[in-house]
Amino acid sequence: MRSIVSHPLVTVIARIVVGGIFTMYAVDKIAAPADFALNIERYQLLPLALVNLLAIVLPWVELLVGVFLLAGIRLRASALLASAMLVVFIVAIGSAMARGLEINCGCSAHSETVGWGKIVEDAIYLLLALRIAYKPDTVWTIERLSATEEPRLATQ
Repeated sequence: MRSIVSHPLVTVIARIVVGGIFTMYAVDKIAAPADFALNIERYQLLPLALVNLLAIVLPWVELLVGVFLLAGIRLRASALLASAMLVVFIVAIGSAMARGLEINCGCSAHSETVGWGKIVEDAIYLLLALRIAYKPDTVWTIERLSATEEPRLATQ
């Protein structure tokens, strides 16, 4: 089992899943920042002065993290940033549930009401992101393609 979990292909699959989700959700939020701001405001966690700023900045950070994960750029840093965001998302959803708020999770334009299903889903993404951060294999990454090899001396 350990050899399967540590296989480089697991990192590739995790990158595709987490990077794809972050990219897809970010595009939805970028396309409708006012709707995303309303979703943030409904959580009742931030002062109104920060809601619009977060609604504009967060989707671009998510997009950058998603693209970096998909392309294989700065994998450990990208995965740690994705992990941090996922922890915040899980805490925010848990807080909304604990306060009895029946609100849209705000993940995308077509997302569901906050609940245990969303927490489990985000926890799975978190585990995948942590796997990438723990062992950021460079299989199929831009960083590996752009790495220059040392020139070899000709032997005579």
